[in-house]
Amino acid sequence: MPVLANTHCNDRDLICASFLPFSRPDYIEGMVIGDDLDSLLSAMYLHRKFGWPVAGVYCQYTRLWHTGPADVFREKLHAGKLFAVDLDIYHAAIPSLGHHIIALSGAETLPGHSHSLNPNALRGFSVGQGFRRKYPLATVHFLYWLFDEQDLNPEMHLLIWLADSAFINAQQYRDNVAEWVQSFMPYHAFLRALPVLDTPDFENRLSEKILRPLSSNPLCKPSRSKYRSAHLGINGYQCQFEDPNRQNRDLQSLLEILSVLGACERLPFPARFEGCLTGKRHEQAVAGIDAPFDEWLERTGVFSYAFTYKDRLNYTVL
Repeated sequence: MPVLANTHCNDRDLICASFLPFSRPDYIEGMVIGDDLDSLLSAMYLHRKFGWPVAGVYCQYTRLWHTGPADVFREKLHAGKLFAVDLDIYHAAIPSLGHHIIALSGAETLPGHSHSLNPNALRGFSVGQGFRRKYPLATVHFLYWLFDEQDLNPEMHLLIWLADSAFINAQQYRDNVAEWVQSFMPYHAFLRALPVLDTPDFENRLSEKILRPLSSNPLCKPSRSKYRSAHLGINGYQCQFEDPNRQNRDLQSLLEILSVLGACERLPFPARFEGCLTGKRHEQAVAGIDAPFDEWLERTGVFSYAFTYKDRLNYTVL
């Protein structure tokens, strides 16, 4: 089961004490992170707090890039010494922090998530229970709440709401965002922000203070998505990347921009990764899962997955 699953627990101290990377940060040797703005901001924060380096990057849910030899990386990963950040990894030994729906029902036992921390699991939300109330924010929001972070300057505040288009979620799904921010994970900066996220002033400040500086970087651009903000039609700027070697110069430049904007320590990022472990991404109709979910995950050899819609599962076999 995920850490503290189904306890509806929002006790920060209990969550940290129950999750290996936060109870024993000395055991963790590095982070494996995702491939977007939320992952980079989350890793920046965790590096600043615990000093963990980036040891790997999981891109497009198909390629797991690693520093050092592949066999050494695998050994550390399977020993639980690498923390998967902004990722829902299904492996009994790998600690991971993600925020997608990961359970079919709240009554399931999922051995591969025994070292997972996930806000939906904390509240017992699954495909069958509370799907429409699922977590609507970014991983970095959860981290700032969990550690009750006080050092949040205006530009970092804007960056956090840009991550995973969380401010657009607050505009379009206000009741759900308000429930999370006011009832489950109240945090002073988010509570103050809630009334202004759906205003022209907020979008103008975001555009001027954040999007304009980011736009100089090739990784930061609008997307083709129809999911846009209410006033300026903002979308994209999620800084997604596919190949951390080929795009390394752009990533290093982006991290410098984020550091300057956030007035915080720059995240050290490897100049080159040794190689990558390659997997295959699949899509599965929920109706086609023909066994208890834990048995199906084991039989299929799933490494990571998420229920992106109530009737659809995306997963990777690595």
